[in-house]
Amino acid sequence: MCFSPEASFAVGSALAVIGAATIRKALRVDRSMLGFAVFPAIFSLHQFTEGFVWLSVNGGFNGVVFRYLYILIAVLLWPFLSPLASFFAEPARVGRPVRYALLAAGLMVTGYLAYKLANASGIDVDVVGHSLSYVIRYDTPLPEFANYAYAAVAILPLLVIRNSVLTVLAALAAGSFFYTLHEMREVWYSVWCLSAAVFSGLLYVAVGSSAKAQTR
Repeated sequence: MCFSPEASFAVGSALAVIGAATIRKALRVDRSMLGFAVFPAIFSLHQFTEGFVWLSVNGGFNGVVFRYLYILIAVLLWPFLSPLASFFAEPARVGRPVRYALLAAGLMVTGYLAYKLANASGIDVDVVGHSLSYVIRYDTPLPEFANYAYAAVAILPLLVIRNSVLTVLAALAAGSFFYTLHEMREVWYSVWCLSAAVFSGLLYVAVGSSAKAQTR
């Protein structure tokens, strides 16, 4: 999250409320969307975590646990959780091979990034402008295609569900990915996660908007 720990905690608090409402709506309206419904709650935790990273960078305490938790959520969770949520959100046989392929790709990307993180020597965090820059000290530089593979398995699963709100969310996430990666490279982890966190509020609307739920 940009700006300050106070801003991170404020966004985290707002997403906690939205997340609780989205999960409750999914339980009531369409349980197949529960995988997506938990996204705002996870983003809430992510923003609270970055708030504590901010405090540690400002000299309050040793925040190594929080910086690792932030990176674990940012790097390892989404390329696995997004295909998994998509797989269960659309149980119809139409498009099932695509969802299997995305889930397999997500597992491969997650496994590769987990291997790279396990062999990294640490994580450096600095303030760049008004944002946090996370530098993972990999044993060898991460190939550029890995960033695009990560974004693909996190975003494409939103497009295989018959849900117009998820399509909008995918477009917003893709646009913010390309902008932050190319225009804000030093802080793209933080800024893209902020963008995705804000956009995740749309999931409250997405629950109940699928073709299956509307048929019901």
